[in-house]
Amino acid sequence: MKIFIVGATGRVATSLIENLVIDGHQIIAGSRHPEKVSENSQVKSVMLDLHKDVNDLARIIGTVDVIYFTAGSRGKDLLQTDAYGAVKVMEVAKMNNISRFIMLSSIFALEPEKWNEEGLKNIPEYPNC
Repeated sequence: MKIFIVGATGRVATSLIENLVIDGHQIIAGSRHPEKVSENSQVKSVMLDLHKDVNDLARIIGTVDVIYFTAGSRGKDLLQTDAYGAVKVMEVAKMNNISRFIMLSSIFALEPEKWNEEGLKNIPEYPNC
């Protein structure tokens, strides 16, 4: 399959790309820092900024079989990256007739009123995959 990965330089995406390459898939790795992606014959890196408008994102993502959304701002840009960025990429999937969209999320992602609950800061980050 031809797969577009949003947030391709993160820890989850890096492992995902390695596994998808082993399985023989063609990867387009979208990131704000495409120079950090290890390219090979199955992986092409492209500049992807989730602050761009939907039409720009649609052109960059193009026609693929599936989109994996693994981008995250680590709390630095929750609305523009984690929320609006995800929604814009979902809109791109619809515009480009991409029927498979897989999204990495987190606890209480849709319940911001719980983001400051006691104990959440003690949850460890996910380990390196």
